[in-house]
Amino acid sequence: MGTRSTITFCEKRDNKLIPYVNIYQQYDGYLEGVGKDLCMWLKNKIIVNGFSPDDKRNIANGIGCLSAQYIKDNKDDVGNLYIYPIGECCKGCDYNYSVIIDESWTISLYETERKAEDITIIEVSNWGKKPFFKGTIQELLDYIDKQKEEE
Repeated sequence: MGTRSTITFCEKRDNKLIPYVNIYQQYDGYLEGVGKDLCMWLKNKIIVNGFSPDDKRNIANGIGCLSAQYIKDNKDDVGNLYIYPIGECCKGCDYNYSVIIDESWTISLYETERKAEDITIIEVSNWGKKPFFKGTIQELLDYIDKQKEEE
């Protein structure tokens, strides 16, 4: 039996959360597994508003592109990673992660890119309950390290 988890990619727009995709993962959902992997995957991403096909940086053209890239990078065979219905958290899951991208920065005509770590909040809850963690990518990595030290 695996440590089950979900990851919901959301956009924060006008103080409302808009879910884009909900992903269920059968295995390694604990903080040291999916939590840390998710943070490391997001850490060096650059979120852009428009791009050139020649751009070779680690970019995603908004939240929809970011969500699709996560699935592409983590789904390589049958099983383990599935698309789960939007709006349904996995009440039997050990961990539920929400990746929240604040898209308000795209309003500026002069700013066309931001580091994901600057505009991302991650929330983590257990078994569909209220979040026990809410913070930045780096804050979650620090939290994971602290939890490991306390074991």
